[in-house]
Amino acid sequence: MLFKRLHYQFTGLCALITMAILALFSVLYLSVSERTLWEKHTLSFQHDFDTLRTSLEQQPALTHSFLLRMEQTGGYMIFLWDNGIPLSFNRLESHTPYLEQAQRLYSEYRALTTTPDNVRTADLYLISCTRQLNSGIGNIYTGQMSALEKAIALQKGEGLTFLLLSPNDAYRERLWRQRIWFLLLALGGFGALTLFAYLFTGRLLIPLQENQKKQLDFIHGASHELRTPLAVILSSVEARPPHFEDIIRTEALRMGRLVEELLLLSRLDARRLRPGEYPAASLQLIEPDTILLDVFEALEPLAHAQSKTLRLTLPENPLPRMKGDADKLRQLVEILVENALSYTQENGVISLSLEYRSARELLLRVQDNGIGIPKEFQDKIFERFYRVDSAHHSKNHFGLGLSIAAEIMRLHGGSIEVTDAPGGGSVFLCRFPI
Repeated sequence: MLFKRLHYQFTGLCALITMAILALFSVLYLSVSERTLWEKHTLSFQHDFDTLRTSLEQQPALTHSFLLRMEQTGGYMIFLWDNGIPLSFNRLESHTPYLEQAQRLYSEYRALTTTPDNVRTADLYLISCTRQLNSGIGNIYTGQMSALEKAIALQKGEGLTFLLLSPNDAYRERLWRQRIWFLLLALGGFGALTLFAYLFTGRLLIPLQENQKKQLDFIHGASHELRTPLAVILSSVEARPPHFEDIIRTEALRMGRLVEELLLLSRLDARRLRPGEYPAASLQLIEPDTILLDVFEALEPLAHAQSKTLRLTLPENPLPRMKGDADKLRQLVEILVENALSYTQENGVISLSLEYRSARELLLRVQDNGIGIPKEFQDKIFERFYRVDSAHHSKNHFGLGLSIAAEIMRLHGGSIEVTDAPGGGSVFLCRFPI
C-alpha cells in the first residue's frame, strides 16, 4: 500500500509539473500565434482597402452592380457619400445593422478633415481595426485625374467619401477554432503525460520495492537464524542436559559468526560504491598467488580432517601483481573453499587454481565434485540467506557467505559465476580485471 500510494503521488506530482510547463509554453505560443494572426489580418484589410480605393478611382462611373460585385467578392460592406449626401447603395438590407455605425464613422472623419466653414483641408485616410469590425475611410476621385486636378477637387470639396467595413466574424471563428484545437491538444497531452508519468514513476519505484523486499527478507532471515541458537541455548539452560555448557558455547559461537557476517555485509552496504570504486586507502599491490598459498595452507588441514582433498594449481610463470584489498580477497577465497568443503562428501576433491587468461584478466577457479547446484538455483545462490534445499541440513552456513563473496567481487570491479563441473559438482569462477 505504501508504494502504491507513493506511485499515485509521484504520478500526480510529475504530471502536474510537466503539464504546468506544457500549459505555460502553450499559452505563450498561442499568444504569439494569435498576435501574428491578427497582424496578418489587419495588414490584409489595409491592403484590400487600398486596392478597392484605387479600383474605385479608376472607374469612370460607379454603378450599383459594380459595387455589389465588389462587396460579394471580398465579403465587405461599402458605404459612399457624395458631399455629405449618402448614396442609395448605403441603404441595402445587408447594410442596415451597420448603417448607424457607418454614419458615425463618416461624421468623425468629416470633423477631422474639414474646417468650421466646411472646407476640406487634408486628404486623410483612416484605418481602424478592432476584434469585432475593421473599417477604412477616405476620399476617392473617380476618373483619370492628375495630382493637380485632385488638389483642386479637394479644395472645392468635390469627390466621394468611401467607407469600407469588414465584420471580423470569420476571424473570430478561426481564432476560437484554433483555441479549441489547442485545448484538445493540451488535454491529450495531459493524458499522455499522465500515462508516461505513471509508467516512469512505476519504473523508478521498482528499485525501492526490490530494496525493501531484500531488507525484509534480510531481517526475516537474520531473525530466523538467530532464533534457532537462542532457542537451543534457552532450552539447554532450562533442561541442563549433559555437557550443556558445550552446547551453549557452540551455539554462542554460531551466533557470533552470524553477527560477524551481518556486520560485514552492513559495512559493505554502507559503502555501496560503484564497481571498481574501492576506497584507495584499502588498495595495495598484491600477489594473488601468495593469497591462494596462504588460504591453501590454512584450510588444507581442515580438508584432511574431513577426509577430503584440497589441491592447488598455479601457473609456472609468475603472475602479475594486481591492486586490491588483500584481507577481503583472502576472505573471498576462504568463503569459496569452505563452501566447497561443506557440500562435498568424504573422499571428495576440491581444486583451487589461478590462471592468467589474457593481458586484462585473472581467473580464480574453485571446483568440487560434491552434490552440485541445480541450474534453476544457480542465479539465486548469491542472494542473502538463500540456500539450496539440499543444503539446509548444514548448521555451519547461514546463506551469507556467497553474497559476501559477490559483494567483494563487485567492489573489485570483477564478476563471479557458478557452473556445473564435468562429472558432477560445481565450479565457481571469479574474473578479476588487471
